[in-house]
Amino acid sequence: MNVPAAEIWQKNPSLAWREIEDETIIISPSESVMHELNGTGSLVWRNIDGRHTAEELAALLVEQYEVTHETALADTLSLLQELSTRKLLLPVEVLQGGIAR
Repeated sequence: MNVPAAEIWQKNPSLAWREIEDETIIISPSESVMHELNGTGSLVWRNIDGRHTAEELAALLVEQYEVTHETALADTLSLLQELSTRKLLLPVEVLQGGIAR
């Protein structure tokens, strides 16, 4: 599955997470698994709120770090793909009962 840049994501509501310094620790209670995000991943995670696309999240990385838009978007899409594969994120439509935006 490739993550489209225009897709809007929401954190899986069954998760627990905490920010510690520049990192984010995410706990998946159903699997008893802990995931760690570095500072860059944490910035993206903080802004995944069901309203921002990958393009918009990448723009935040461009503002915060010395990185090109192309690199930020590629990294953002890669992270979203990984988080989605691990069921830490869900597309907004899924959380809204399959209703399109």
